[in-house]
Amino acid sequence: MELNPVVNPSPNHSEERYSFFSTRSKRWIAVAASIAATFSGLSSFIYYPALTPLATDLHTSIGLINLTITSYLIVSGIAPSIIGDLADRTGRRPLYLVAFTVYFAANVGLALQHSYAALLLLRMLQSAGSSGEFVGKDLRGACLVKRR
Repeated sequence: MELNPVVNPSPNHSEERYSFFSTRSKRWIAVAASIAATFSGLSSFIYYPALTPLATDLHTSIGLINLTITSYLIVSGIAPSIIGDLADRTGRRPLYLVAFTVYFAANVGLALQHSYAALLLLRMLQSAGSSGEFVGKDLRGACLVKRR
């Protein structure tokens, strides 16, 4: 099997890049999507030091609190495939905004909840919302499009 070498365009040949967004807008999109990409990891690991106080406040066992971690990880494993498929069908930007809104609402709910059932459900919603970061990675790449 013979491979064709990649030919670099000559310095005189310039490919015109185009985008609906200005350079400044593309930078802001990339920065916002990059910051949002930290949400999933941050939401997962910042939770660990609070396990014992949560168990005490909710009058439940640490084993049940650990179940919220398991449910978070299960949803974070399943949700990106569902969200990615929906993003392909409906568009990445609207779904990215919906996922961020779900994530934000789940965080507010977690701050205000007083029951174990609410904690379990809201942690799963938080995980599903933070799965929108995978859509955001595609958003960053969509800012750099070449005309053919």
